[in-house]
Amino acid sequence: MADSPAPACAGPLQRVVVVCSPGAPDEQTLKAADTVAQAQGGTITLLDIVEPPSEIDRIAAATGLSPPAIEERLVAERHERLSELVSKISPESRPAIDVRVGKAFIEIIRYVIAHDIDLIVKAAEEADGLSRYLFTSTDQHLLRKCPCPVWLRPPGSSEAVKTVLAAVDVDDSLASEPQTLRGLNERIIETVAQLAGEQAIDAHILHVWDAPGEDLVRIWSDTPDPNRMAQDYVGDVQARHWHALDSLVGQAAELVDPDRLSKVRLLPILKRGSPRKVIAAQAAKLKPDVLVMGTIARTGVPGFIIGNTAEDILNSVDCSVLTVKPPDYESPIKPAEAD
Repeated sequence: MADSPAPACAGPLQRVVVVCSPGAPDEQTLKAADTVAQAQGGTITLLDIVEPPSEIDRIAAATGLSPPAIEERLVAERHERLSELVSKISPESRPAIDVRVGKAFIEIIRYVIAHDIDLIVKAAEEADGLSRYLFTSTDQHLLRKCPCPVWLRPPGSSEAVKTVLAAVDVDDSLASEPQTLRGLNERIIETVAQLAGEQAIDAHILHVWDAPGEDLVRIWSDTPDPNRMAQDYVGDVQARHWHALDSLVGQAAELVDPDRLSKVRLLPILKRGSPRKVIAAQAAKLKPDVLVMGTIARTGVPGFIIGNTAEDILNSVDCSVLTVKPPDYESPIKPAEAD
């Protein structure tokens, strides 16, 4: 991996938004967000989105209220319910509450852009008829299009983060945009350290590698011992990946504030195989409180779609998941649309 200039240390996660869906925050989700924000001197905001009823015109005709009046009442009721809930489960922090009307994922992303939000925390929604919680429509849109990190948490997850599994891809030799890949890896390390807060965590930094030319080297080698040549090839590939992973972990002191880094024990892991299978297997083995991973896309391209590999992985783990974008990622929801 080619050397790149050391970036400045990332700022803290000070502007944290808890998305309330469907209409109320999960208590552990609210506490987890509060823990992250307080540890870094930040604040949290509860953001709830009221999606107007599909038959609002008929409801208006039946009630004698105008559609805007119906929306105002729905917003007021939702705001009051959230205020009562917050007074019970988070009386000390008293987060701000913002209730908006519109399509959920669009309004959430607009809010993120308008207020320069550092982190979205949301209880993952259970997909209809499935035992899994990730990848309902709103969750998918946020994972694909939200410019800031998105932390999806299965309801009831512990608010404490003690163990993190972070998946990185340090093989930029064939990457179409190697600088974007490096920036994404660096942001993953930064995010891991930001999750630590005031408590120590174990952060397993996992890179999955392979040596796809092994069989070809064995078949095409014209040496007396083709198996040995294939083994040497695999060893060289493995050594290159280890060097790249060690370099990334070694850069942590340049990427992260020393006070935050002192709370994190970085534990590099190199495994050969398919990322889909290996990351899920490591998550099952290590039982992390959160899996941190990046989403890859060509930068600046509207309509970004999360990679199939990432979707497969997220659908195969039971822990909470925090996804991050490359530093120069542009959301298809443009700032001009933000209010």
